Amino acid sequence: MEENKRIRQRIDYKNHILCYKHIISNREETPDPAPIRIIIEDISYSGLGIRCTRDLGTGDVLMFNLENAGDKREVMLEVKWCRYSGSEYEAGLEFMNLTKETILFLDGLIKSHLKQKKRLIDKSS
Repeated sequence: MEENKRIRQRIDYKNHILCYKHIISNREETPDPAPIRIIIEDISYSGLGIRCTRDLGTGDVLMFNLENAGDKREVMLEVKWCRYSGSEYEAGLEFMNLTKETILFLDGLIKSHLKQKKRLIDKSS
């Protein structure tokens, strides 16, 4: 059985997003210029778990914007793994070049999501 290599706890975080830049690590391949539709499944301070319809190579870099309460941040993530599952691909991404400001933004995004999730649970109880 494969060992869990996650450094940080992942939090369920369902969100649809468009990846506007895909840098392929294999220089022999030609990048597809079309944006990639991504479904974020979970988030942590170190990365994202995603689903998409495109096969991503280990080492590829994805760039897109995350948003929290009107504040947008461009993030860059490296593909750590990708596998085909059902009718789409699942992948694990790791944040790259994190600045203090981006870490604080992620902290606000995660805390805001957890508060909203708690409110929904409290309302349904």
